[in-house]
Amino acid sequence: MVTALIAVTAFLVTSALGYLMIVAAASVAGAISRGGRRERAADAYQALAVSRFTIPVSVIVPVDGECPTLSQSIRAMLDLNYPELEIIVVAESVAEPAVDALKKAWALEPKELFYRRTLHTAAVDRIFSSGRDPRLVVIEKAVSGRADALNCGVSFARNRYVVSVNPEIAFDRDALLRLMSPALRDPAAVLAVTSYVERRAGPHCDASHEDGGAAFRPPPSAPGTSDPGWIAAGDDYQRLASIRSWMASRLAWHQLRCGLPPRDGVTAWRRDAVMELGGFSTTAADAELDLLVRLQTSQGDGPSGRVVRTSEVFGHAATLTVHGAAALAARRQTALLEALKTFRQTPGSSPARRTMKIVVGAELLTSAAQGLVAVLIVAAAALGWVSWKAPYLTFLMLTFGYAVVSASALLLRGGTPGAPSGPELTRLLLRAPLEFAVYRPALVWARFVRR
Repeated sequence: MVTALIAVTAFLVTSALGYLMIVAAASVAGAISRGGRRERAADAYQALAVSRFTIPVSVIVPVDGECPTLSQSIRAMLDLNYPELEIIVVAESVAEPAVDALKKAWALEPKELFYRRTLHTAAVDRIFSSGRDPRLVVIEKAVSGRADALNCGVSFARNRYVVSVNPEIAFDRDALLRLMSPALRDPAAVLAVTSYVERRAGPHCDASHEDGGAAFRPPPSAPGTSDPGWIAAGDDYQRLASIRSWMASRLAWHQLRCGLPPRDGVTAWRRDAVMELGGFSTTAADAELDLLVRLQTSQGDGPSGRVVRTSEVFGHAATLTVHGAAALAARRQTALLEALKTFRQTPGSSPARRTMKIVVGAELLTSAAQGLVAVLIVAAAALGWVSWKAPYLTFLMLTFGYAVVSASALLLRGGTPGAPSGPELTRLLLRAPLEFAVYRPALVWARFVRR
């Protein structure tokens, strides 16, 4: 029995370390081949911005509860450098004083607007249009969750593409043009375009509630500014995790032509494809990830086209509290488990479905396997099955693997605008080796211990 346990432990340790080393090597190769600082010219999107052929977009902003900076977010969206767009704010459980403040800021007036309810949603209470900017519409509806709010926005939208944006995200004026570029080049074939939102140091937000958004966002930073010289370690570790997620998504999509979006992002959806699949699932842990998986794996009865993963950075959001980060990670794992369950329940086995199973399974098992390895190797040493050198070497290799992957992600991130540089980059590189031993245990503790 002891021999069998030792063999199982050795196998798990070897598999986890081998997987991490392979990922590290692939990350380094990908970062070197596609890294470097290639800043895009400021006027790269000017032709699209003024073209009358640029496809109109409906931006859906789901709001659940208080959002002190909602008015600022609306102003930033209306100031986007995009020829034609509409902003649809779908508000649930927003306090009356906040609604009154929004009415005053944007001269909102109740309107009787008739639209085709293509997706079933909870009842709509009131619809307001803005006297200051006709592109803004605010919908008050019964509380039914983020997915239901997105479905309501999709039903109300008039344009071919819809984009869901959380009000916590800060972005520059060209963000929507960057996101929509693949769809503008081939609108008939592109079902969805995913981009990346980076977590950066700022006022801490709480993502423990359903929609995964934060309660507020800091005002957008001026172009060219950087974070302060000293940032809390938790903020840096969240930023490293965010950049690694972006890198993993980018490398997987580059090699496999399909994959999962990073943990934080903004997606542009072709409206007819969303409706053909029945809209966003109100029972999914992550409705947007669920829809992306369904779009990529639907067969003859689904929409025809492809999902594009762009490496563009849409904007940034504030870091979360430790409890909020743990809740966000737990929600991601639940969504991945739901994706695997969907694969099992849906007949058919196309190459895309098989590839997606591998991608989902790899992300789901990686962190769990590394944690299990750490526990097993320490237990084996405590029981005298192996020497205490084994846990030391195992932790050293895991720490080194995390550091290499993080450094590779930072190198790859360096090829896009807004990448960390100078003191930021030095600080992130110095803290990267301690993430596995310091921050990961804190996340596990926060996940299983109540506040």
